[in-house]
Amino acid sequence: MADLLEPLISVIETIKERISAHGPSLRQNETRTRAALIDPLLQALGWDSTDPALVTPEYRVDVGWADYALLREGAQPVAVIEAKKLGSVVENHLEQAVGYCIQQGIAYAGVTDGNRWQLYRTFEPVPLADKLVLDVSIADTPSHETALKLLLLWKPNLASGQPVATNEPVFWSDSANDPPAAPPSQAPIPVSSLTDPLPAENPLPRPGEWVLLTAVKPGKGHKHPTSIRFSHGEARPTGSWGHVLAETAEWLVKSGDLRAVDCPIPGLAGFVNSSPIGPRGGQYANHLAVTGGLYVRANLYNFDIIANSCKLLSHFGLNPETVELQFD
Repeated sequence: MADLLEPLISVIETIKERISAHGPSLRQNETRTRAALIDPLLQALGWDSTDPALVTPEYRVDVGWADYALLREGAQPVAVIEAKKLGSVVENHLEQAVGYCIQQGIAYAGVTDGNRWQLYRTFEPVPLADKLVLDVSIADTPSHETALKLLLLWKPNLASGQPVATNEPVFWSDSANDPPAAPPSQAPIPVSSLTDPLPAENPLPRPGEWVLLTAVKPGKGHKHPTSIRFSHGEARPTGSWGHVLAETAEWLVKSGDLRAVDCPIPGLAGFVNSSPIGPRGGQYANHLAVTGGLYVRANLYNFDIIANSCKLLSHFGLNPETVELQFD
């Protein structure tokens, strides 16, 4: 294990340095990001992107091209990885990656901007947010911890079809200046299980507390709010995350801002329209009806619900900070 971790940590350190030194350039271009950040890490994990027996770049799927397909024996993909330029919000591209996997029967969907890496189990029978098995930011995480988490993507592990997260301890060198190794009788300290709570600076709200819409940053498993309150004081119940977006649209309809006759509205048709149809002609997989012949898309991640509700309000010149959510 140490023979693997030491070179992997070295590559991670190099990637950190490149992000720090060349971030502005890498944020401009996906190709640069792939060459400088993504390909070196994949190679360190056993996925040589120059070897067609291991990796197929630009893998053809029914509706497009996946950036990488990671292959097991027999050239069968075990995962696809969608790559974006540094600084991209990787969650915004998850639906694309998962869609590719569902079409092709591929077990794992990954998204990365070279710094943030996420991996999801495509066919796990749980809500999409609970399919997440890896989420790590290279720039913000100690290199040894990043290396341990990324072993989920290590070729022998991932190609097995049943990868497991490592619980190995951190390996120290034999240098006299390094901390001594734990005695054999001491159990290794496990790596914390991956969770996606609200960030520390945005703690879970207390029951009954009203929180500004713009201050809510939900994560994996975060319960939906029970009510939404608008600037004039009207509060409406919300039975799901999707109802946050639906009630926002309902309020805009009642105020005369949002009308079905004006739809599709450029930039908004992906989540609100006069029919449950998106901008590319696909039907919303799950939708809620709104007064006035409008529909909102309800099968979005909770963080996308918040972002799109803010976007909808801002489009009509309304301040999202005038809207609050209440949690039980």
